[in-house]
Amino acid sequence: MRNLDIATLRSLQAVAEYGAVTRAAEMLNMTQSALSMQMRRLEEVFGRPMLVKAGRGVVLSDFAQDLLGESRKLVSLNDAILARYTGARPEMRLRVGLTSDWLFTKVALAVRAFRLEHPRTELIINDARSKDLIAQMKRGEHDIILTTEFDAPPGALQLAKVDLAWVGAVGGTAWHSRPVPLANSPHCAYYPVGIRALEQAGLDWVQAGTDGGSDTWRILAAADLGITISPRGIGHAGLEVVEHGGALPPLPPTWLNVYVAEGPARQEAADFTSFLRRAVCEVAAAA
Repeated sequence: MRNLDIATLRSLQAVAEYGAVTRAAEMLNMTQSALSMQMRRLEEVFGRPMLVKAGRGVVLSDFAQDLLGESRKLVSLNDAILARYTGARPEMRLRVGLTSDWLFTKVALAVRAFRLEHPRTELIINDARSKDLIAQMKRGEHDIILTTEFDAPPGALQLAKVDLAWVGAVGGTAWHSRPVPLANSPHCAYYPVGIRALEQAGLDWVQAGTDGGSDTWRILAAADLGITISPRGIGHAGLEVVEHGGALPPLPPTWLNVYVAEGPARQEAADFTSFLRRAVCEVAAAA
């Protein structure tokens, strides 16, 4: 019988997230050679390769991917036992910023799963528009943020590419109206994209209602007072993708990006990213 080392399993998780031994080692505050030795140790235990080269980085082998899922349970159980029997209080605070578009069930489930596996990490979650989240992170207010953008700036980790769609009330007719009533905030990243698409198609448009938060615009759209723009695959009560048959112009895809700040919570932020990735990829696949 051999005993699995918890620290080695944590290193496996870090390599999976960062796709490079060097970056994973930096995040764990250890040398690259030490982390590589841990991966070799796992290969000796199981007699199977852990890493496979992919471009300039590495990815986990199929076996290691399977092992990763089980190893998370062991690491989580280790932390839960320590927390229960030592009375330890949360030893880390993770400040998360989520773009309002992605506050939906899948992400909520991802947050819940993360908390179960990281009982000693306190989660603080706030939502805001993507550009505001980026500014807040620069001010040191977040450890990790999830944004929707139309490119992948330096420092961004791309989770998924998702198509945008015109969305309106279930069975609604607002999309037939001319000028097109647009129920999106002028501060929303999708707003200028939607306007550009309409104008390039030669369609007049008008702002539906006054400014407000994301819920305000969804309510206006659900009341059939206008149409809004949303990533495909995200369902909201009373709304559906408008099947316009070409009467409305196509919209470009958007990237779901993650930014992780340097600091003591970097390890937890990397783990949280893997939970977000699963949630986002499920939505992207469904879309």
